[in-house]
Amino acid sequence: MDAVKEALREGRPVALFPDGEGVVLVTEVGRDVRVFRFGEGRRFPSLAAEFPSMDWWERALWERGYTPEGHPDPKPLRRHDLPYAFREFKELHEVPVGPVHAGIIEPGHFRFSVLGERIVNLEIRLGYQHRGLLALLPGKGPEAALLLVERAGSEPLAHALAFAQAWEEALGRKAPPRAQALRRAALELERAFGHLGHLAGLFTDIGYAYGATQVGRIRALLQGELDRLTGHRYGRNFLRVGGVWREGRPDLSALALYREELARLLPRLLKHPQVLDRMRYVGVVRRVEAEALGFVGPTARASGVARDLRQDDPAYSSFQPVVRQGGDVLARAQVYAEETLQALDYALHFLTHLPEGPLAQDLPPGDGEAMARVEAGRGEVFWFVRVAGGEVALAEGVDPSFKNWRALELAVRGEGLPDFPLCNKSFDLSYAGNDL
Repeated sequence: MDAVKEALREGRPVALFPDGEGVVLVTEVGRDVRVFRFGEGRRFPSLAAEFPSMDWWERALWERGYTPEGHPDPKPLRRHDLPYAFREFKELHEVPVGPVHAGIIEPGHFRFSVLGERIVNLEIRLGYQHRGLLALLPGKGPEAALLLVERAGSEPLAHALAFAQAWEEALGRKAPPRAQALRRAALELERAFGHLGHLAGLFTDIGYAYGATQVGRIRALLQGELDRLTGHRYGRNFLRVGGVWREGRPDLSALALYREELARLLPRLLKHPQVLDRMRYVGVVRRVEAEALGFVGPTARASGVARDLRQDDPAYSSFQPVVRQGGDVLARAQVYAEETLQALDYALHFLTHLPEGPLAQDLPPGDGEAMARVEAGRGEVFWFVRVAGGEVALAEGVDPSFKNWRALELAVRGEGLPDFPLCNKSFDLSYAGNDL
């Protein structure tokens, strides 16, 4: 276990999943991926006491019938048919919020321990969207599997791309160059569309109606261009294993105009006194916390962690991640704004430099296994696929929200209870993505 601990000290966990009677741990150290297999008889040594980033991973395995020996507090993460005890603070007032919320957001329970209106502790209880999706995948062919994978979280293109790339790698194949460019263009439009949604939600939460409506207007227009490219307003049914199903015709001149308008609009909105007053210095996540708990995506980059998986993709020439040091709500909003412009630049680049060639190649049935990672709007999406005879034998996926929900627990400590919705919206995490 010494090599495992060294990897976790120097890096972060990417995935932990069962494989037979043992478990597989995937880590990232620097920009290198390291894979470890350990444990037997559905028992493995717990790492959570020494590495808090492993806590949720081990709890997820515990409720699947595996035993992390020595875990400090094994209790379910997603399953509600197992007993669960919230942490108690006898001298503090407990405020339960959820799982049913106002509006149309997904269900989740938040248990606040407060002194007056000051939050001392937040414990998040999810799992209300648990669908057993991973257990549905074995036996499925590539098309049926992708239908499920696209519904894993709130970023269907990123999940479909990671799953398709893992399947292709397992069989030693690649999608044609034209399909790869179209895939990346769609991914960047999904990123821009998602980030504008985060910003519109933040402006709404602070009562900045002008900012919310202007950002929401352009977001709706971008969704129309995503529909023209992929045939679906959320990009579903566009990717296939081996390439893409179709090639739509988005309006490139319109995309360029939206990019120009956002470049003028977003800096002004984020410098508005109302925005600065409500977002600056609120909901801080420090860099040391982001690194210790393995946060990813804009959540990590807003806290000074300069990591983006697009750094490893040669198609993104001269890529530089957007990084902020403040770690507060404002820093996360700034990352969303700059990454939106960056995403539109790359989408336009991919769509105006499409290689010649087919949209897909048919992959013969085969055997193999591989993993793939994609930088989604919220961060790293991971999929591992074992293929046998052209069907899924084993599949394990991780949505970035699974890695980032604990950032919200940290961000609200010391803040007033009324600031919780703003902090929550600044991460805008997926409940369903966590609850696979």
